[in-house]
Amino acid sequence: MTSPSADKVVPLQALGGLVPDGASVAFGGGWFANHPMAAVRQLIRAGRKDLHAITVVGSVDMDLLAAADVLGHLSFSMVTLEAFGLAPNVRRTIESGTLPFTEYTGLGMLIGLEAQGRGMPFLPYRGPFGSDLPARYPEIYATTNCPFTGEELTAVRALQPDVAIVHALRCDAEGNAQWDGTSGPDVDMAKAAKRVIVTCEEIVDRPVIVENPHMTKLPGYYVHAVIEAPFGAHPTSHIPRYAMDAWQLMDYAGQAGTDAITDYVARIRSESEDDYRARVLTGRGDVLAALVDVAETLEGANL
Repeated sequence: MTSPSADKVVPLQALGGLVPDGASVAFGGGWFANHPMAAVRQLIRAGRKDLHAITVVGSVDMDLLAAADVLGHLSFSMVTLEAFGLAPNVRRTIESGTLPFTEYTGLGMLIGLEAQGRGMPFLPYRGPFGSDLPARYPEIYATTNCPFTGEELTAVRALQPDVAIVHALRCDAEGNAQWDGTSGPDVDMAKAAKRVIVTCEEIVDRPVIVENPHMTKLPGYYVHAVIEAPFGAHPTSHIPRYAMDAWQLMDYAGQAGTDAITDYVARIRSESEDDYRARVLTGRGDVLAALVDVAETLEGANL
């Protein structure tokens, strides 16, 4: 076990060395929120291949990884670009047979992760009624009975990723990670994984963490590496720092299903994360932060 006083901070450029080819990697976030996009871009720059990605509700992160030919397998309950349409590169690679996949129900995946985090071989739940997934994946789902009532339940096998990558608001050097909003599936993923990498908006001194203990959703003893990555969820949102970047998402969606995606991926490969931020956030970062403030004002207004 790592010493509690250990400094776990590494640069983003070290990520490729922490995630080997062929690893199973759980990516945090859901819908258009909290995806560890700086890490996704860095894995592409590092030339990673054959990753088994695990996502509950994937988004532009999974589609970009598919476009960059990083994925060797995809376990998911949904991948969507929401209002901007389907995820064309995930769809293309699955339909062509070049991307093997495992489909979970959303709750089933969360229960599998929770089982592993609790040190259990499986956990039962009621459902998924009417779904053909249990019959399709007998290595994941099984029928069991409650020992007290005899009720028939569905058992979900524990799911253990090699690595979990999640994006938090802030961390200290020991890896104590804080969120000031939804953390989605991130904590369950981290507790289930063999190794945990946290990217965060900022690295702070320990007293800042101690002053806000209610925000520490992932204690440092779970975490193996911490990476400071401002706007690390962009173009998805990270509340309360910034809203999703609809302009950038529209730009991606417009290119994702066309030959232009090749140039899009090549540009990601060729630039550093600092270059990326300078290119897409100059003059826009403040706007994305202001959108959060406006939303909070509207939500609190008596309309």
